Amino acid sequence: MQTEQDLEKLVRAYTAPLLRYCTALLGSEADAQDAVQTTFVKAWLRRHTLRGGGQDNERAWLYRIAYRTALDMLRAAKRSENRRPPEPVPPDPGIREELRDALNALDPLDRALVLERVLDGMDYTTLARIHHRPEGYLRTRYHRAKRRLAALLEKEGFCHDT
Repeated sequence: MQTEQDLEKLVRAYTAPLLRYCTALLGSEADAQDAVQTTFVKAWLRRHTLRGGGQDNERAWLYRIAYRTALDMLRAAKRSENRRPPEPVPPDPGIREELRDALNALDPLDRALVLERVLDGMDYTTLARIHHRPEGYLRTRYHRAKRRLAALLEKEGFCHDT
């Protein structure tokens, strides 16, 4: 990304998916909007750090910035002790309320992995670029997160027939 036109292309392509992702991570659409805006500002300021111009690299690079931005926001809220439970997220046609509640109970990294794998269809190579962790570690962490999510849903009596 070298020009403002390149940034505009990224904003058009990734605003909606990043907003959905950050809303699920932060539990607040207003906070998510702030996080996405901050993500694009950081992306512009750090455009020299983008390696290779491929779409997978751009996506991993932006999701990494968005993830770190959301984590920073969660940490800041916790430090200020004004941490409130996540606000109800506006209904997403793809996510039931029980699933949203269970996702909010997961650790931020686990929640991010589930969202990235299931909603955005990312592979482990992309996840490794986002989180700067080995693919094997992320694969194990993702499967543990899925099991925890299933246990939370089962505990709440939410059963899914297959």
